[in-house]
Amino acid sequence: MKKMKKLFIVLIVCAFTGLMALFGIDLYVRISTDANIKTVEELKDYPVDFDCIVILGAGLKNDGTPSPMLKERLDKGIELYEAGLSQKIIMSGDHEFPEHDEVNAMKTYAIEQGVPSKDIFMDHTGLSTYDSMYRTKDIFGAEKVLVVTQKYHLYRALYIGKSLDLEIVGVDAEKTKYNGTAYRESREFLARIKDFFKCVTKPESLYGGKAIPVNGDGNVTNDKDYITIENNLEKEKKIYISRKSDVKRIKDIVETGKYKKGTCEDTPQYTIKISTGDDYDVIVSGEKIIIRKKNREFTLEDDDAEYMRTILKR
Repeated sequence: MKKMKKLFIVLIVCAFTGLMALFGIDLYVRISTDANIKTVEELKDYPVDFDCIVILGAGLKNDGTPSPMLKERLDKGIELYEAGLSQKIIMSGDHEFPEHDEVNAMKTYAIEQGVPSKDIFMDHTGLSTYDSMYRTKDIFGAEKVLVVTQKYHLYRALYIGKSLDLEIVGVDAEKTKYNGTAYRESREFLARIKDFFKCVTKPESLYGGKAIPVNGDGNVTNDKDYITIENNLEKEKKIYISRKSDVKRIKDIVETGKYKKGTCEDTPQYTIKISTGDDYDVIVSGEKIIIRKKNREFTLEDDDAEYMRTILKR
């Protein structure tokens, strides 16, 4: 009986010691990275030229657009971009399966806010925080990085980045207190422990790939047809379209139109650029919408004209 009692006490002591060790690791991860969390204002005088801004994925709504939490991250990353802290953004998220495409949704959102497509890279296999940070250095060749996510998640992202020898600073994207905070914090506690030990062994990312220098053109990471509609009157305004149904319909309209020798002398207000095909001019003349290719053109009919008006208003 005494032996059983002693064994029980030993087990209790071991369990308590182990639990304290886990809490100690979690505390260490947070304390060792806290100074690397900055505000946008603090970064304006920061003595580093950042190679890129990394925005970490956070799920999608049922309609395939960014979740509220992901939208916060995107808004903060775009704010950093517009502040001139870096001219390149990496969207790193889950695109393991075609039906769940975080990175294209993230890129589309940023382009709709005015960020040029060429400045946005997509990391299609950022399936975990560790993979995202590993690939930022190994695939995209970044060394000085701004990472954007909510604060509870920043500690881990920063710790991983530092362990991989990135010069890394984090920016808290949180604006809203969401339901389920306790669940996320407890889940993040376990994730910090897991990645603490992962950072000791530094395994390669689950997915490799050829180098894609982040100082190049982000369009090399596009994995599907896309369309850019340029505003010829306001060059900075561009519409980026990657939704499959929209790409298909626009291609059907411009590629199957009954072109005839052009007679309209108006200057095109828009240019449709298809990633895998030709360019087409768009002329809005009163109630008419005319598509022109070289010196041939045709006028859109009712449904197609209304659809194109909707697209051009984006």
